[in-house]
Amino acid sequence: MEHIPPFGIVLMRVTGALIIFFLLHTLFIKEKVEKQDQKKIFLAALFGVAINQLLFFKGLSLTSEIHSALIMITTPIIVLVMAWIILKDKITLFKALGIITGGIGVAMLISSGAKDVTSPSSITGDICIMLNATSYAIFLVITKPLMQKYAPLTIAKWIFFYGFFLVIPFGIKDFLAIEWQTIPSIALWSLAVVILGATVLAYLFNILGLQYGNPALVSVYIYLQPVIATLIAVFMQSDTISINKIISSLLVFMGVALVSFSGNNKSLKARV
Repeated sequence: MEHIPPFGIVLMRVTGALIIFFLLHTLFIKEKVEKQDQKKIFLAALFGVAINQLLFFKGLSLTSEIHSALIMITTPIIVLVMAWIILKDKITLFKALGIITGGIGVAMLISSGAKDVTSPSSITGDICIMLNATSYAIFLVITKPLMQKYAPLTIAKWIFFYGFFLVIPFGIKDFLAIEWQTIPSIALWSLAVVILGATVLAYLFNILGLQYGNPALVSVYIYLQPVIATLIAVFMQSDTISINKIISSLLVFMGVALVSFSGNNKSLKARV
């Protein structure tokens, strides 16, 4: 975001993902969406693509990375509540314990010795990230019923189709203001990774995961992100292992295991 304004990145993410999903869907999937489901897909695009990405990048430009990460911990909790309200999904003991345990682990990992000296936080940025987490939670809950009827590529194609038109009014100005000749190659490569990895693969796997698990199960894997980042940093010798990191990582894995057990147990009962 030092070289490309936040909303410009969002527009390029959505446009790039739309092109890729459209090509993949055309090549491999021959499936149409029923008219009555288009409204649900539009809502999924509104909450999962437009509001989610616009608020996240705007919030990240206004607040610190640590504040953003800590606030994102609330996503699985919000998903649990939304699934209970919208899908009538029961809040089991394993789910509740798993989300709380994982949340404690992530909070310990992120806050241990971390200081945002060069990246100050702001209330406006924090609110944007909080609304982003809520929006993503609603997206997961809305998308779950759709996965019972359609292939993941079909859902991905249509949510980015609607998402493209929703983000254009916000992102076109930032996109046109980009000075491409001043952007270093490393930033362009980073943008490519964001589009292919953090957008195309992330959304596809999240949607695919909803076919086999409940929204709470899919969302709780967010807890693994800072743990994996820490492991990579240790492997690259840019960070060190400590007792606090080991304990927090174990809490995260324990939390994910508890929610996974609850989801798998429910799935097995449904099959029987």
